[in-house]
Amino acid sequence: MTPFRLHPLALAALLAANLPSDARAQATDAAAETPRVTITGSLIKRVSSEAPSALTVISREDIKSSGAASISELLRTFSAVDAGSVQDGAASGFVGGLSTISLRGFGSQSTLTLINGRRVAPVGAVDINFGRGTLVSVNSIPKGAIERVEILKDGASALYGSDAMAGVINYVLRKDFQGVEANATAGANDKGAGVTYSTGLTFGFGNIETQRFNVFGGVEYSKRDSVMHSDLRDRGSEGSYNQWRNLNNQFARFTPDSVASPFFSYYRVPVSTAGTTTLADPTLPGTLTTAQRTAITGVANNSLFGTNYLGTAAGCAPENTVRAGGTQDPTTAWRVLDGPGVSTRPPGLATTGTGAPSLRAGQCRFNLDETDEAIAAQDRLNATLRGTFQITADLLAYADVGYATTKTRERGTPRTLTTGLFNSAVAPRAVTWPRLDGSFVSTPALVLPVGHPDNPTSNGQNTSAGAQPVQIIYRFTDLPADDISTLKSTRLVTGVEGAAWGWDFDAAVLYSRQDNERVQEGRLVKAKLEAAVANRTYRFNGTNSPEAANSVAQDAVNSGESIITSFDVRASRPVFRLPGGQAMVAVGLETRREKLSSTPDQTYLDGQYIGLVANGAKGSRDVQAAYAEFSLPVLKPLELLAAVRQEKYSDFGDSTTGKLGFKWDAVRDRVVFRGTTATGFRAPSISQISDSFLVSFHSFQERRITDPLRCNLTNPANPVSRGDPPVSRDCNVLGRTTDLPNPGNLPTVIAGNPNIQPEKSRSYTFGLLLQPVDAVDIALDFYYFRRNQEIRVQRGADIMDRYNANPNDPAAAAVVIRDPSPTTWVPGVPNSGPILALVRQYGNFEWTKTSGLDWETNIRFPATELGKFTLKLAGTYVKRFDDKVLPTSDVRRLVGTDTADLPKSKGNATLRWDVADWKSFVRYNHIDGLTRSSTETCLTSTLPANTFASENGYCKIGKFQTLDLGVTYNGIKGMSLSANVLNLTNAYGRSVDVPSTLTFWDNGTADQLGRRFQVSVDYRF
Repeated sequence: MTPFRLHPLALAALLAANLPSDARAQATDAAAETPRVTITGSLIKRVSSEAPSALTVISREDIKSSGAASISELLRTFSAVDAGSVQDGAASGFVGGLSTISLRGFGSQSTLTLINGRRVAPVGAVDINFGRGTLVSVNSIPKGAIERVEILKDGASALYGSDAMAGVINYVLRKDFQGVEANATAGANDKGAGVTYSTGLTFGFGNIETQRFNVFGGVEYSKRDSVMHSDLRDRGSEGSYNQWRNLNNQFARFTPDSVASPFFSYYRVPVSTAGTTTLADPTLPGTLTTAQRTAITGVANNSLFGTNYLGTAAGCAPENTVRAGGTQDPTTAWRVLDGPGVSTRPPGLATTGTGAPSLRAGQCRFNLDETDEAIAAQDRLNATLRGTFQITADLLAYADVGYATTKTRERGTPRTLTTGLFNSAVAPRAVTWPRLDGSFVSTPALVLPVGHPDNPTSNGQNTSAGAQPVQIIYRFTDLPADDISTLKSTRLVTGVEGAAWGWDFDAAVLYSRQDNERVQEGRLVKAKLEAAVANRTYRFNGTNSPEAANSVAQDAVNSGESIITSFDVRASRPVFRLPGGQAMVAVGLETRREKLSSTPDQTYLDGQYIGLVANGAKGSRDVQAAYAEFSLPVLKPLELLAAVRQEKYSDFGDSTTGKLGFKWDAVRDRVVFRGTTATGFRAPSISQISDSFLVSFHSFQERRITDPLRCNLTNPANPVSRGDPPVSRDCNVLGRTTDLPNPGNLPTVIAGNPNIQPEKSRSYTFGLLLQPVDAVDIALDFYYFRRNQEIRVQRGADIMDRYNANPNDPAAAAVVIRDPSPTTWVPGVPNSGPILALVRQYGNFEWTKTSGLDWETNIRFPATELGKFTLKLAGTYVKRFDDKVLPTSDVRRLVGTDTADLPKSKGNATLRWDVADWKSFVRYNHIDGLTRSSTETCLTSTLPANTFASENGYCKIGKFQTLDLGVTYNGIKGMSLSANVLNLTNAYGRSVDVPSTLTFWDNGTADQLGRRFQVSVDYRF
């Protein structure tokens, strides 16, 4: 191992301890003149919170009066926080119930989260989504225990190390408290949906000054109810959305839209599903003769409504059964008026060939929307305890203990094995997925043999078809399907702080641990299901006991843990006098060990969960660091700052980062200039650089990508699969949603890369603080960030582009995995099976850069008999957000697009009014709209759906403009009563397609609820 070397600047700082005694005494006397405080972004205690770095401070009062249900919800209202933050209301990757914060569009992995200036263990899980290399939850602290939250908005790796490239979020906890405070909060939207409530208790006893000790603690429990999309049907404009969907050949929302039902449709197992067949029009009444029916030509033989359809099992509810004849109900469009049933031709049913297949009379339909969840149910318990003891007048011992648990239950749609038809040659490959050893495993379509008690052709229910094996399209509604994530966080810090030999110091040992478990209920198991079909232990379309249900499925479990243990010592002191005052130095040493493991259960490892692949990681590393910071007041109005940090990682090597800054009080108390330049880095996460494995699903929305071996491009406007049966992925490999057919995401296999290097960054900030009059403060801060050697997973589009350029290149073909069975090959084309997966790898790619302007104005109006008014205007303007993935790639200009989810402007205006015992506010929030990858096509295409969207202004994501109100009454001794209304006007402009909550931009957040109310009470005993 390379010996750890101390950087010369850090060494010089440590040598400052050997100053002559007279210099030390002079410096110590000067240090005692004015009380100093430590702020995020500096280890040097200072008189003023105004430093070279831009810092936003959120006070306890701000948190209490915000109306936000959680800290993460509050932080997302700040303009530097972007949509790259992980939301905890809906599934967002491989971990549920997680909230993270992203600054400047650089993703959560480039924003360091601290508690009292020290690190927090990330979640022990593998998540390859860009922006989430390290997942740190921000909702694990009781709100009552927080003194303030500090958001540092420039690079800070020189002080804090890895991850602090775009900024730092530091939670500063209360250090001592005497008494007892209790609080309770409840909220919901104006229709009673989205109920949340929380209750907390904060307590403290002991007086440091007189008793030499203090014990402070806090506990908080919060609960959030599940919200289904059906609970939000009155939000937005469902009618406009449905009109657009119908014009786009899509069913209106809440139409029974799936033929996969517990009352299954069944089909013959044909020799081939290629070609088309002319059918009699199934929409006409059954009393007509064949000659009276209108012939429909061109119905594909792989259609669920085509010639291979034999019937539907009995038992379907009348309202979900397709009914021939009848008059459509204009209010729901898909039902018929004269009796229950689903119309054979709901609006939006796509047309193919001459005439169109309609839904088959008698088929059972399943409504997916009724099982679709918008916000998951969640329970959180957070607790913290701090004890301090004054050992001597100059030495204080302390210990912090924190515990948090978050349990999130996401409702899942009842599972189905497959929703497509297969011929006799490929029926064993209905679903194919990779094992960890690189081999592939398949499971067959559900085929009930002759003699199976649920086969309608051999049990007497349908004798016209003749006894034959049948494949069924079946939904396992008797199996649980929830996705349950449990996150447990434990944190212990113990240390001493004080003064000795002219130094202020703080030394501590940290133990931070995150345990997580994800349970996917009722996952189908290959061996169990195949045995159940053969042994008749599970009844399709019947009543199953729990034992029978367990004969086909079981819970899939992933467990993980992440641990950080560290020891650090940091110290600061004045060193010598300059014309502007005392020069200060801070130095520190840290040693840290990081461990992460993510372990799937044995059935995962065996590759037996149908369609699931084991994701996991295991690794550890050691880190040593030395750092130093100098504050040099070279003149009375001018302070210079310099910082440097050197780190040694056991897995990739060394990293040295630095920072320079200045603050110039150009016109005393009126005009201040400030600025910084910094280098930063992000170490690869353990899951990216160590022994890890995972499979994710991958899509690409910028353009259609086709399979050159299997897609017929004779008509480029309408490419078709050459396979038998046709495979929709052949002509849309990466599932571009605006191109039909749309096969969805493609499985991709990913493994860790031990040769990966850290990301590196450079940042610049320049700010101007103005106080033109005593009552007005103005802050303008320009920023520029560039991140190089970005750690990404290789894009499927780049893999396919390389392969399409030369399919005979062995290296290009090796990462495109095809079905090896000759029965799936295109006739005359060897090794041309459908693409099953792509192999992607972590790597260092090119760069991302962004620049813009943060602004803030505070106006304090003169006090009058009406009370005291203050106005705060704050926001961010993003000038650019560009990236380049490969050296050969074009530069993408992404600001204002949904690709980056980074609007040009974001901000709010808050007017506060305090009078007597009342405090109130009104807040206006604004976020610019975004263009989508399909906006240009939407604006220029003459297709009916695009014309409708263009004429009604739906081709872009709309602006987000809301109004919030809040009031607090403190007129009762010891009590504070608050009420808030968020989104007073029930605005729903920020929808993805048309104004409908069902496609709201920030899925999984409380914004979907529209107008919502919150009340809270705080009482201090």
